[in-house]
Amino acid sequence: MNSLTLSEAGVLGFFELDDSGVVRYSSSSSISRTGDRSIIGQNFFEQAAFRNREELRRLFRRFVESREAADAFSFDCFYDDSVLHTKVTLTRAFETDAFPPERIVMVSIRETGR
Repeated sequence: MNSLTLSEAGVLGFFELDDSGVVRYSSSSSISRTGDRSIIGQNFFEQAAFRNREELRRLFRRFVESREAADAFSFDCFYDDSVLHTKVTLTRAFETDAFPPERIVMVSIRETGR
């Protein structure tokens, strides 16, 4: 399986993750432009190139373990020489093609003008 590191542009977009953070679907702006590499089947948090990805993984885990239907928060992605200000939205959903339905989390990461 090819490995793809999510750069600043690659982390922006819409993702469906299973409860462990593995990407089931991706509509990232940079990946859809190139169209040749995929992070499907890889752990989102291991592919993200920002230094504080463990903090985002912790917030994701807290959401997965909660009973909340949705959550949204500001999150700054720290890269070596820059900061990407984002808004992260997490929404609980179910993949109904399987039986029993599998839980997934829809993740939207958008850049903010902060």
